[in-house]
Amino acid sequence: MIAASSIKNKVLVVIQGNALYRLERLKKGDPEWLLWTAAGFAAKNPGTEPQAVGPGDFLDNHGIENGLYTYRIADMTAENPEEDDYQHANWVRCGETGPVGYSFGNYSPAPGTWGEAVTPDDFRYTYLWGTDFKATNGSLFTDGQVRFFIDAAVADIERRLNITIKKKRVRCMPDNRGLKKGVDYDVEEAYYDFKFHKIQRYGMITTRQRPIISLHRLKMISRFSEVQDLLDTTVVDKTKGVLKLLRRPVRPSETARGIQTSASMFGTETLTSYLFYEVDYDAGYGTSDDIPADLREAIAKNTAISLLNVIGDGLMSGFSSSSLSMDGISESFSSTQSATSAYFGARIKVYEEELNGYIEQAKRKFGHMVIGAI
Repeated sequence: MIAASSIKNKVLVVIQGNALYRLERLKKGDPEWLLWTAAGFAAKNPGTEPQAVGPGDFLDNHGIENGLYTYRIADMTAENPEEDDYQHANWVRCGETGPVGYSFGNYSPAPGTWGEAVTPDDFRYTYLWGTDFKATNGSLFTDGQVRFFIDAAVADIERRLNITIKKKRVRCMPDNRGLKKGVDYDVEEAYYDFKFHKIQRYGMITTRQRPIISLHRLKMISRFSEVQDLLDTTVVDKTKGVLKLLRRPVRPSETARGIQTSASMFGTETLTSYLFYEVDYDAGYGTSDDIPADLREAIAKNTAISLLNVIGDGLMSGFSSSSLSMDGISESFSSTQSATSAYFGARIKVYEEELNGYIEQAKRKFGHMVIGAI
């Protein structure tokens, strides 16, 4: 694991592990990574020898200029590491730079990372423009606190739209296959039930998470033995999360590797109890750049509502009105805040109405129309 934090014109890189690593640095806008050597960071030319870096803290104060930087590490035992061999850190800002965010058109995820759906600067200078992020007692609202609300808003939008936004590797029954969470997969799923009448009529499987980035595995199994590999003959509707099967599934009258032997005494109608689908796929959006503009706007407004509630109390907590009079001169002040109304209640109300309207319409864009009958 690697993480980086900015100290003005220096960067503290924290490396966790139990090996020696090669360290590389990239400045946003530069075409190539620089390699850490005995003489500092240098271009990766033939014959350039990397200087090993061990676990712990690494202070980079070698030619740091104003801008955004990111770092990555790979095991020293890999002579020519591929992209998958690296661990990446996010962007860190050094020196004097302007606001960075999607609303400024100058943000993109660091190589090898998913990125941020919205950046803290998008709120300081766009969605909460004109709002002071400093409380009456002098406390500052940090970028880390803003990111906490961004992550919470992403999770809330995922729940309300029943979609996945941050990329997740979804694997079927990983424990049975020796897969490790965080290394080989992110989310565990059970088998999908085989319904003969449903497959016969519709010929599709609706995944539990959507949208789909890529489908890696689709097998029909019987009592944990493979019956058919359907990966190459399946069309994926990525937005809706639907797998459309082009190959005809087994029929109740067919023998499929011992299924009929085990089920025949109970009748062919029990065949579906012995058949399942094993599905491995990646869900969400590949990087934060892939999030549609309208969905990013919804995440930003959801975050802004939470920020306005908290920051409003910090700017003027528990204050409604005051008056002062002296020698015939009087002065009074009233705010919009009350026991049942927040300081930024008007802006919160507008954001909530716009967000609720979007959620109502977007459900049909990302999901399926639910039809019921009595």
